[in-house]
Amino acid sequence: MLNLTHIHKKYGNYEVLNFGQWKIGTGVYWLKGGNGTGKSTLFRLISGQTPFKGEVELNGVNLKKEPMKFRSMISFAEAEPQYPLFIRGQELIDFYLEIRKVDISQATYLADYFEMSAFLSQKVGGYSSGMLKKLSLICAFIGNPDLYILDEPLITIDVVSADKLYKLIQEKATHGKSFLLSSHQEISADKLHLNGVFKIIDKQVTEL
Repeated sequence: MLNLTHIHKKYGNYEVLNFGQWKIGTGVYWLKGGNGTGKSTLFRLISGQTPFKGEVELNGVNLKKEPMKFRSMISFAEAEPQYPLFIRGQELIDFYLEIRKVDISQATYLADYFEMSAFLSQKVGGYSSGMLKKLSLICAFIGNPDLYILDEPLITIDVVSADKLYKLIQEKATHGKSFLLSSHQEISADKLHLNGVFKIIDKQVTEL
């Protein structure tokens, strides 16, 4: 269960979010809408990437009171991942493996699954936008979090990779994992069962 209460977020004098409560249970949820509506801000807020007023809890763990424990329960992938150009893909993956204390076999499987194994020895400065996106997804799926937050996971990846992502999300969901996805593109209901669809309207998260 993810529970947000009394959320207020401003950038200077510009108010982005202001709502009393948003609560979702286990499942796959889509936050839709165009750029500038506050989707990425909401995701960064939930993942502890930006300061805010209010409270965020996941399965009873409060982000502000137990930040380390809370962050260990989530995985967040940015819409447009940016990594140091001089590091290699494998080095980034190794970092995630170390932080999340999991075996390399999981990363090896994910790299093969997204057809990135042959490129991991290269520096990310030479990656295409699609390769960077797939690398960020591999890193996001390393570990065993309760909640995956994927900001615009479908942009820059090809149709085959998108289908693989759908299958991976569905597989994780059947094992009790939850997902928050944002996308201004349509998410195929035929390929991914959604438990709810939301949109930020007038600074509030509204169910559609």
